Parts: sequence; structure tokens; C-alpha cells
Amino acid sequence: MKITIQYKLFMSMLAATVLVIGYMGVVTQWSFDKGFLEYIDTQEQVELELVATELEAYYAKHQSWESLKQDKYELFSIFAKTLPEGRKKRYLQKKIRNKELPAWMNDKEPPNDKKHPTHPLERTIILDEFGLLFFGSQRGDALPNLRMLTFEKQEIGAIGLYPPEFFQDSHQLLFVKKQKLIIVLVALAAILISIGLSLPLAFQLTKPVRRLSAAARRLIGGDYSTRVQVTSNDELGALSRDFNTLAETLGKTETQRKQWISDIAHELRTPLTSLQGEIEAVQDGIRQPDQQTFSNLHQGVSRLNRLVEDLYDLSLSELGVLSFYQEQIDFRALLADEVTARQNDAEKAKLRLLLDTEQKPLIISGDKQRLQQLFNNLLSNSITYTEQGGAIEISLHRDNSNMKLDIMDTAPGVPDEALPQLFNRLFRVEQSRNRSLGGAGLGLAICQQIVTAHNGTITATHSPTGGLWVQVTLPLLGESS
Repeated sequence: MKITIQYKLFMSMLAATVLVIGYMGVVTQWSFDKGFLEYIDTQEQVELELVATELEAYYAKHQSWESLKQDKYELFSIFAKTLPEGRKKRYLQKKIRNKELPAWMNDKEPPNDKKHPTHPLERTIILDEFGLLFFGSQRGDALPNLRMLTFEKQEIGAIGLYPPEFFQDSHQLLFVKKQKLIIVLVALAAILISIGLSLPLAFQLTKPVRRLSAAARRLIGGDYSTRVQVTSNDELGALSRDFNTLAETLGKTETQRKQWISDIAHELRTPLTSLQGEIEAVQDGIRQPDQQTFSNLHQGVSRLNRLVEDLYDLSLSELGVLSFYQEQIDFRALLADEVTARQNDAEKAKLRLLLDTEQKPLIISGDKQRLQQLFNNLLSNSITYTEQGGAIEISLHRDNSNMKLDIMDTAPGVPDEALPQLFNRLFRVEQSRNRSLGGAGLGLAICQQIVTAHNGTITATHSPTGGLWVQVTLPLLGESS
């Protein structure tokens, strides 16, 4: 049988309450019994003081204990005289008149150490002036606290009373039973109150969990608009907020996935449509299979191949399996070679390509081919989108333990809302997707993956020259000479 968290929580709270109440009940009962016995002992000690006074008066009259030792009825009457008026006193006086003694005062009955004495007289001992016991029975090796008996400042004996070990009087027992009943009733009431409070409290505490469970089922079903209400600032509230963040992230991811598929389909459809049109024109005899036709077909296939390669590299990078061969590289020399190789493309686009670098080598640990791919993508992006007559300024300088590469081009610039999305896959500022204005929007996304793999950062912002400013920061391997 499946037990829900609500009932587990309820059972835990109830069990904890029962244990606490049980422990408190035991401790309270023990404390009450101990305290009440001490109270009874205190009362009996007060009565014992009266008996001691009577015994001292008896000794002053007879100058000896001999008659008292012989006549236990006389001793019995002394005890009876100290009692307050009431049933007990009348009972003892009746016993004396009838010449009846309790069995424990009979010399013929040996004392039983295992027996718990009930009456205070049974726990009383009296010693004579020589320290010899002439009334009562010693229990064990120890004597109770003794009250010395004196006559004319001389010790004539002692009297002591063993403290009670349990309750014996009917009134005491009745009082104790009432107290125990009250403790039991209080414990039962506390348990019932605990049940009454624990069950709704457990239901209320698990309510956010049930909301989360229902929301999770809707989320599994594909409803990414699902949100849960946050009603507290505790751990459950934090979990609810995390769930809402998760749902929002999954919704964005699903939207991006659909957009990704749509964008890939669009990027593939455009060159395929162009290729299909070229081939059908040749098949229908509209165009001749001349050098220009083959050149157009080759450009279309190259564009498809470049798109597939970019998609493959990007997927490998996001999976963390894109290969990187680390070696010591002079980043300055590598950049200079790449800029020189792209001078011709810049001239064709009627752009000026300006390079400003330090003279000293800047050594980093990286993959040469991937870094060349990084330069190629960044320079291609600037050459493609910068208007004719403009310029692309490239600067490379040392910044403490890092090196910074800045690429700034001239107009046109990038809208503010487009800046945060430049490194997203398939994002292009030119939403018309005119094939004459560049590639598929994967170049900057791949650049970000390459820079990240080299433990660097890449950012994009507005250029002071009116275009786009891309800055790459990579850690230097060490000081070079």
C-alpha cells in the first residue's frame, strides 16, 4: 500500500507527540510520586517529634525505659496520644483497650526485611541510652536519621523513622489514583489535540507538493505554459520558483527547437531550390550546360556543404566532443597571416582592412585550425555586412595575463535588440535571408564555441566607427621574449 507524504508527515508528528507526552507522563509521575513521598515523610517527621517529646516526658517520670520495654501497650498508647483527633486515634485507642496489638509488634513474628512496612509505627525504631534497639526492626545495615532523646541535657536514647517507600494510606492511594487519572486524561487530550492539528497541518504543508506534482504532469504532457503559485518563502516556495524557472526554460528550449528545425529547413531549402531550378532549366533546354551553369551548380553545392559542416561543428561543440589539438601558437603571427589572406576579399568589397598589433609574439595554447576558423568567420562577417567604402579595424594587444582582439567595422550597425542574439544559432540581422548578404547565421555561434573551448570570452557591442565591435579575450600561455 502506498503511503503519501501527507500521511507520513502526519504519522511522524503524531509519533513525536505521543513520545513526548509519554516521556513527560513518566517523568511527571515519577516526580509526583517522589515529591509526594517526601511530603509524607516530612509530615511523619513532624509527628515523630511529638512522639519524641512524649518519650522524653515518660523518661523524666520513670527515670528508665524498663517498664516501657516490658509494656508495649504503654508504648502504643504514647503513639496514640500524639495523633490528632480522628479515626486513626480512635482506632488505636480501641486496640489498646482491647489489649490487641498488630502482628508486626508481636515478638513471636520475626521481622521480614522483604516486606514493605506500611504503618509509620512499623518503620519506627527506638534506642535506649546504651544505643540498643528496644522497639522496631532495623532494615538493612543503615539506620534512619535519628532524633536524640535527652533528659537534663543527657542523651537517654534516640528515635528514628524510615522514610516511606510507597503509599499505604487509603486517602493517599485515592489521591494518587486521581492524580494518575488526571495525567492520563491530559495525555489523551494532548494526543487528540495533536491529531486534530497534525492532520490539517500535514495536508496544508503537502499542498504545494501536490500542486507541483500536478504541474509536473502537465509539463510532461507538453504544456510549457504551466506555472505553480508561490505562496511561501521557505524551501517549498524556493522549489516552486525553481519549477517555474524550469518550465520557462523548457518552453524557451522547445520554441528554440522548433525555430531551429524551421531555420535549418529554410536554410537547406533555399540552395536546394536554386540547384533544382538550375538543373531543371538545363533539362528543359532553357539553359545550356556551359561553364556558367556549372559554376552556379558548384556554388550551390559549396553553400550546402558549408552549411552542413557548420551545423556538424556546432553540434559537436555543444555536445562537448568537438576536437581541439592544443599547441603553443603565436596568436599575433596567426592573425597577421589571416588578415593578409583576406586583403584581396576586402579590396573586392571596396573595404580597407587595417591591422594594429604588438611587435612581440603573443603565445597562447590553442588549436591552430580552429583559431583560423575563428578569424575567418569574424572577418567574413565584417566584410560581408560592411558597406562599400568603409573600413575594418583590427587591433591586438596585451592586457595583463590575457590578450584582447578587437574587430571594429563601419556602418551599418546592429540594432540594440539584436546584440544579445548575435551568437545564437541561425540568427541573422538580415531577416530577409537574402543569400547575397551572407551565410546561414552560424558563423558567430561557432566563434563563441571556439572561444569558450579556449577558456576565453567573446562579446559584441556597438562600434564607435558606426558598425559592430567584436572583442575576443584569450588567456596568454606566459611571458614571451
